[in-house]
Parts: sequence; C-alpha cells; structure tokens
Amino acid sequence: MRIQWQKRVLHFRRPAATSRGALTERTSFVIEVRTEHGCGYGECCTMPGLLPAPTDAELNHWCRETEKWGGIPTGQRIPSPIRFGLECALQEAQHPGLPRWDTTFSRGETGIAIHHLIWMDTTDRMLAAMNDGIQRGFTCLKLKVGALPFDEEIRMLREAHAAFPQAEIRVDANGAFSPAEAFVKLESLAAAGVSSIEQPIRPGQWQVMRELCRNIPLPIALDEELITAHNAAEQLLDSIMPQALVIKPSLHGGLAAAESLVGLAEQRGIRWWINSALESHIGLTALAEWCGLHAPATLHGLGTGRLFTDDSPGKVHLRNTQLHYCAP
Repeated sequence: MRIQWQKRVLHFRRPAATSRGALTERTSFVIEVRTEHGCGYGECCTMPGLLPAPTDAELNHWCRETEKWGGIPTGQRIPSPIRFGLECALQEAQHPGLPRWDTTFSRGETGIAIHHLIWMDTTDRMLAAMNDGIQRGFTCLKLKVGALPFDEEIRMLREAHAAFPQAEIRVDANGAFSPAEAFVKLESLAAAGVSSIEQPIRPGQWQVMRELCRNIPLPIALDEELITAHNAAEQLLDSIMPQALVIKPSLHGGLAAAESLVGLAEQRGIRWWINSALESHIGLTALAEWCGLHAPATLHGLGTGRLFTDDSPGKVHLRNTQLHYCAP
C-alpha cells in the first residue's frame, strides 16, 4: 500500500457567504491510496473558522502510519478531515472504479433528496432564490441567518412562509446568537414559520443549549457542537437532548464516527441528516454513497457538485431535486 496526498485550491463560482464571512476559495487535500488492485481517492478539507487546515507534517504522519498498519490506526486521535479522507480513499481502493457500496443509489436506481441551499445575500435576492427552488420542485429550503439585521431576516422568513406554506424552512445560525438574545430570537423564528435551526449559539455552552432545546417551540439541531464532542458524544446528547443532529463526517470524526452518532441519535429518538461541508466532487461522491447505504430515504443537506469553477465533473449529479449516481 502506498499513500500520497496533493494540495488543491478551489475557487467558488460565487462568494459563499455565512455569518462568519464570505469565502472565495478553499483549500482541499486529495489523498490517494494505491494498492495492487488500483487506486482510491479521498478528500481532506476543513471549514475556515471551525477547524485548522492540516499541516504537511500531520498529513505525512498519518499517511505513513496508515501505510504501516495497512489501515487506519485504531485508538488514535486523528484529525477529523484527515480521517475522513483516509476512510474514503481506503474504501474506494478495495474495489477501484466501482462504488464503495452496492446500493440502489450506487446502481442508479434511486436518488437522494436534498435541500435547496440559499446563499446569504440581500433579502430580495434570497426570496427570489427561494422562489426559484420552489418552482424547481424542492420541498426544503435551507438558508443562513445571523449576518443581516434580524428584523430584516424575520420579515423575509415571514414572507417566505406565507408564499410557500408547504415548504420546510431550515435555518443555520452558525452560533451567531448570544445566550442573552437566543431565547427571544428563536421564538421569533418559530413564529415566522421556520421548521428548525442549526447551532443557534456557539458550541460549548451545554447548559444554555439544553434550556433552549427544552423551552423553545423550534426544533434545534446541533452542528458545530459535534466538532468538539470527540469521545463525549453520548454525554453531550444526554445532557442537551437536541431535537436533531446535522452530521458532517469531514468535521465530526469521519465516516465511522458518523455511523456511531447515527446510532446514538436513533437510540434517543433524535432526528439526523448528513450535510456536506463544501467538499469537491471527491468528498461529495463519498458522502452520497454513504447516505445511499445508511439513509437513502432521508432528506440530506448535500451539495450539488457545482460549487467550484475548477472542480472536475464527478459521478454524482443533480437531477430535478435529487442527487443521482451516474457511473462513467
């Protein structure tokens, strides 16, 4: 087994705006696993402001360790993005040129429903983008909140709910609300017709988050909170008891950790879905294949494969409102 990695800088087709600022490019590290059977590829990428980019030394170390052990070393705290990239590359290398798992999705028989992502912009443009999604048949709209004046966001959401009462509207605050204002703001969002909110306050404030989940009539999904959970995921869920989890394997410990989180969530009656984290076609393909194995009927928050100007066409394509696997 031989493992190598290569750094790539990808450029967004349009700035990706969040409450933490706008991104125009992102760095990705492509991991290649070569065996006597052929090659497999995985992607290691991070989200600026959430996880530091892996260093050359870290990538070299864990690639050599994985080579030495013939697989990912057990019992080691490998950075989540690196673990995710290695897992995906090793899985593909087992059957080069074929899907990682044989499912109705990977055979092209079924698709995976996804939400329609609305990028941060002016309220008029965001409303127009929501209308476009509804016209194209999407039943779930996802948008960021916390960057515009809150009264403008509430006015926009009320208008959207009145215009599209049948749509599920998910919002993501990326921890933008302070504990002091969170209760009032979440009540306003619930009254505006929002279906759920991701990470309303910064992670690490378990007691406040628990009170929000218990007392606000708006389902709350943990996202960034899961980055620092590590081996305390069970304690985290039992303490906060959120209504949902937004699982991002590249940030939350990799595919094996995602499967563990799914098990913990289902034991507790907690909803969950998978979100991509601005991966290129390499990471997106692996995520879609994993969803096709574990939750093909769930509506996920995966990308469309059209984020970057310099990304290659992948095996996963958007058809109407679903992702479909199209083997070359």
